[in-house]
Amino acid sequence: MPLKAVALSDQIADHLAGQIIHGTLPPGARLHENELAKQLDVSTNSLREAFRLLEARHLIEIQPRRGARVCEVTEAQVQELYDFLFLMLSELAGRAAKVWQPGELDELARMLPQLEQLHQAGDIAGAHQMVFRFLPHMLVFARNTYMARSISDLIPLLQRYSYIALIEETSEFDVSLRIFQRLLVNVVARQAEAASADILEYGENQCRIVLRALQKRNAAPVAAAQ
Repeated sequence: MPLKAVALSDQIADHLAGQIIHGTLPPGARLHENELAKQLDVSTNSLREAFRLLEARHLIEIQPRRGARVCEVTEAQVQELYDFLFLMLSELAGRAAKVWQPGELDELARMLPQLEQLHQAGDIAGAHQMVFRFLPHMLVFARNTYMARSISDLIPLLQRYSYIALIEETSEFDVSLRIFQRLLVNVVARQAEAASADILEYGENQCRIVLRALQKRNAAPVAAAQ
């Protein structure tokens, strides 16, 4: 698929990130520079810049003299991400409840009916993409550049892990939708503590599902060997 546009390295990074998030490029997969450059019809310089962007998103690692490969997913990494990121997201939700101004919640209000439609259609991938298109809009409520940047830097990794949860248990979609609905009610009512608790519940539930999925994956080779 040739990619020709302004900010080509960003488009290449987005393309490869999608493959990593959805598992087309699995953990540990090598990203062969010359093959990918030919496949995407781009220069190796643009590809290398895309690799640097993906490394900053915590999706690949670049090893000296060995090239780039997709980062592994371990239980420890998952637990650490959810512990840290959802502390910040819960703070963000609480701030949103306290500081929102007219018009600032419109994106969230518009997203929920669309999520419900995707839920009814069973479109898990579409719902997943919608949530992560919406999440950057929430960063305005941080009212703090460092907090917003820290959350933004970890969103691609959360996107990767949350997709594992959705594939592992489709009921996670139901839980997420109910929590988002409750979150909007609490934010509109300026119930900061309740809004923070909603996000923590969401993160804890999703983290458990991702960890269960990893445990099943790790157990599968052992069972096959027996």
